[in-house]
Amino acid sequence: MNELAITVIGRDRPGIVADVAEVLARLGANLTDSTMTRLRGHFAMTLICVGPAAAEVEAALAPLAADGQLLATVRAVTPDGAETTGGEPYVMAVHGADRMGIVAAMTRVLADVGGNLTDLSTRLAGTLYVVVAEVDLPPGAADDLSDRLHRAAADLGVEANLRPADPDLL
Repeated sequence: MNELAITVIGRDRPGIVADVAEVLARLGANLTDSTMTRLRGHFAMTLICVGPAAAEVEAALAPLAADGQLLATVRAVTPDGAETTGGEPYVMAVHGADRMGIVAAMTRVLADVGGNLTDLSTRLAGTLYVVVAEVDLPPGAADDLSDRLHRAAADLGVEANLRPADPDLL
């Protein structure tokens, strides 16, 4: 079996997820991980599946993109095996007036302490910019990261906080 990474992007419309999922099911591809969102009227989905060869999936998805409204890409990936992070799960939240560089600065602080993003969402609502990230931290790094986040946030004129993630919700 092949492990594939598939992306589908384009103008949002009802039924995109159903269309893609039906194509994959007909091919015998098993969806293992996926994420989908709408971004200012645009659809974006990334998924991992196990099944047929990349070329076969690409050909089967081609009709969905034939009108030029969607772009679908398929890429074979190497299975990583069992996921063992050993990290501590936290949620990092940042909010404040929109300005350039918020995501860059805050994710750099995270990377500098060895933290890893596992999920990131941003949203602009009027002039308010919100970042919510699920992160894995090296054991014992939370206090140092929290201090660094607060300093970086102050430099940007935004607010930041870090809290342990509820493992039942992740």
